[in-house]
Amino acid sequence: LPLDYQSMAEENKITKKVEENKLNSKTDIHAVLMGDSVLDTFYWLSDKRRDVRFELDRLLKEDNKNSKCTNLAVDESTIYNVMYSIIPNRGYVRSRAWNNLEAYPVDRDGFVKPLPLLRNLKDPTHVILSIGGNDARAAFASSFDLEGIYKRMVDKGIIFAFETLITQLTKIVPNIILVIVYHPLITSCPIIHMLPKASVISELIVRFIPMFLDVAKKFKLPVIDLARTFNPHDSRDYGVVYT
Repeated sequence: LPLDYQSMAEENKITKKVEENKLNSKTDIHAVLMGDSVLDTFYWLSDKRRDVRFELDRLLKEDNKNSKCTNLAVDESTIYNVMYSIIPNRGYVRSRAWNNLEAYPVDRDGFVKPLPLLRNLKDPTHVILSIGGNDARAAFASSFDLEGIYKRMVDKGIIFAFETLITQLTKIVPNIILVIVYHPLITSCPIIHMLPKASVISELIVRFIPMFLDVAKKFKLPVIDLARTFNPHDSRDYGVVYT
C-alpha cells in the first residue's frame, strides 16, 4: 500500500481499538430480574419475545457489550416465593416452550428458588425487584373490603417480610432497585382472575406506595414508580389489548 493508505489503515486500527477499549472500560452490568409478572412479562405481551429481560439485555449491551440481564422473576410470585420457592404455572411453562423462550430455572423437583439461584450467578451487580402485587391479589380471594385487606396484610407481617427479603438481597448484590407495581389496564380489571373493580385497586396501590417508599428510604434504594408511569386508560402502555 502507498504510505498515505498505510497511515490511514493504521489510524483506523488505532481508532477502532480506542473505541473498543472505551466500551470495555465501562462497568459490566449483570442485572437480575426478581419478583412477579411486572418483570416476568412475556405471557401478557402481544410479542412474547420482547419481554423485560430481552429489552433490558438489549439496552445494556448497547452501552457495554459485556453487560447482560438474567431473569429469575416468575409470574404469580409473592414475597414468600422470592424468599423461598415457587413452582411456575404450567401454562406459563408451556407458553415459554411454545415461543422458544428460555425455560424457568427449575430444580429437579420443579421449583424455582430465586435466592439460591442468585447466589450461584457469576457477579450479579443489580437486582431489580417487583413484589407485593400478588400478596394483595391473594388477599382479594377472601374479600374485596379494602380496610380489612390492608389491615390483614400488615398484621400478617408483609412489611417485616419485605424488609427481610431486602436484607437478604443486600448480602448478595451491591445494588437493588425497587419497582412499584403499575395499575392494571382499567378494562382488564374484570377479566384478570381475582381482581376487584378498578377503584379498589387504585386505592390499595395508593395505600401501599408509602410502604415501598419507606423501605426504599430505610435501605437507601432507588425506585421505579410504574404506578405513576403507566396510564391505566391507555392500552398502548401495556403491550397487549384486552377485548
